[in-house]
Amino acid sequence: MSSRRFSVTAGVLAMFLFALFASAHLFAGGSAEKGQSITFMTPPWGVPPDAEALKAFSRETGVKVEVISLPMDQLYSKVQIATSAGQNPADVIFLSEEAPSFIVAPGFVSPLNDLIQSDKSINLHDFDRVDFWTLNGKVYGIPSYVQMVMMDYNKAKLSQAGYSAPPTTWSQFKTEAEQIKAKGIDQYPIAFGAIDWSWYLISLSMGDQMFDANLNPVFADSGSKARSAMALLLSFFKEKLITPAMLSETTPHSIFMGGTGVFHQSWQGAYGLMNNPKSSKQAPNVAYMLLPDVGNTWSLDAALGISSKSKARAAAWKFIEWYVGDANQRAIFNAFGLIPARKSLQAALSSEGKIAQYPVLEEQAKHVHQLPRYATWWGPWTTKVTELLREGIQGSLTADQIVDDAAKDWNDLKARYSGK
Repeated sequence: MSSRRFSVTAGVLAMFLFALFASAHLFAGGSAEKGQSITFMTPPWGVPPDAEALKAFSRETGVKVEVISLPMDQLYSKVQIATSAGQNPADVIFLSEEAPSFIVAPGFVSPLNDLIQSDKSINLHDFDRVDFWTLNGKVYGIPSYVQMVMMDYNKAKLSQAGYSAPPTTWSQFKTEAEQIKAKGIDQYPIAFGAIDWSWYLISLSMGDQMFDANLNPVFADSGSKARSAMALLLSFFKEKLITPAMLSETTPHSIFMGGTGVFHQSWQGAYGLMNNPKSSKQAPNVAYMLLPDVGNTWSLDAALGISSKSKARAAAWKFIEWYVGDANQRAIFNAFGLIPARKSLQAALSSEGKIAQYPVLEEQAKHVHQLPRYATWWGPWTTKVTELLREGIQGSLTADQIVDDAAKDWNDLKARYSGK
């Protein structure tokens, strides 16, 4: 990927963790009397899990940290409003996939090159996908975690239905889901969200490239796999293979962990959480599966950036250094299953046998086909796709109408943002 193709990601992990970890503010006490205070704005899964370690950081550095935890859509809104008014929304900001169009392109996040060059404690060569966070040679985020969008499934329920292995085609996938429902094993066997990601997942794995090199929406071509994918997704809802309750959810994770579903739209690193009996009724029967058909997917990573309005860049940088260090990254991995962005730590966790089903992850990684999340209009467009999908689920639009409207919206946004 070229440096101008600025791509950032978010965790497949999604908003269900807001319900599980609903802390609104967290303080790290014990800062030095003459220390500096900073704020860190993050979704719930970005909150440092080890509160004592965060307090120790404050004692050792004199930097007091206020952690503001809120959903990603609210996070971006607060950053936009505050910065536009000339105020500092937070010193350190968690960056996910909508960051380019929502807060980076408008200049709400500052480049980190000066800090990287003056302090060699962070070795960028040890981080995966730094180029995702680089625009015209300027680095806007230090990677925190990396992940692929994946699927997992309940082995016990699938076996009960008479299947010894997960489906390898989407046709087989639907047939097995129908059989599972008919046999009364699970009323709603597919745990997919009523969101844009579900369409991307099926489209890419069917082999649709969705966009060409010039960012034209080839997903709208006549007879495209993406059209088939949208029709298939709508059929899942129409035939109630997916619970109607999904329309009130942001992602399918909490519903799946609550015990509903056999096949689950998941993420790299979800294994531990899905098999934790304290948080998941699917435990201990969840396993990763390769995506059906061609099997392409995309990755969703995250990083930490510094607000362009921050008056405490040095203190913010100290916090970022600590955040991407071994101890906190291990704590995040243990709590949420998020794979650290640092290659050395990935290797350590693998050698310790802590990354489950590594051969499946290795094979799925061969089929990463990135979506153009570096496009500055990506965020607004994905919001529109979800709106169109939900209209289709409720019967207002056909699959072809959704795809055609999505292509029109893409081209309109592309022209507006590119000035053409």
